[in-house]
Amino acid sequence: MCIKCNFTNTHPKQHGATVLEMLVSVTIISILLSLVTPTTQHILTTNRIVADINSLSTITQRGQFSAVNEQMTVTLCPTQNYSTCTTSWSNAKMLFSDANENGQRDSNEALIATSDPLNSSNIISGISSPVIFSASGTINQNTIIVVCPSDKNRSYASGLILSFFGRIATAIDSNGDGFKEDTSGEALSCI
Repeated sequence: MCIKCNFTNTHPKQHGATVLEMLVSVTIISILLSLVTPTTQHILTTNRIVADINSLSTITQRGQFSAVNEQMTVTLCPTQNYSTCTTSWSNAKMLFSDANENGQRDSNEALIATSDPLNSSNIISGISSPVIFSASGTINQNTIIVVCPSDKNRSYASGLILSFFGRIATAIDSNGDGFKEDTSGEALSCI
């Protein structure tokens, strides 16, 4: 029997992980990320499209409301400097009172509202000229403004439908095929 025996551990305590444990951990994380990344990309793309459609819808409805409420002609157009209209609807938008109904903002015409440019990951089609609202709420053009991701994947396509009579609506997928349709039931396309 040993009263003062010194038992030393010949195997020191292990700290950290072994190479095998690290490889297994990295493999599991890689598999999980490969499953999550496509879903995240889908959500981000959908949110960018929805945000742009909502922005267009908001400023369009504001234009129609302002025209009817103030009993004046109101113009909505893309702009780079908030004083002149351009033809690129990817730019910021401005809404202004158009007293002389020339489709251009003159120095004496008030700026009513503005909106941000289209998200740089998106493209827009279906419109190239200003939208003009009359005092009765009618719109100068019957069109569908289509917003798509820049890769032109039409499954993400969304649209804002404008009618001569002043109806403003967003495109929906009425037949459940995964594609939103225009007023005639045709799937929206990304041009």
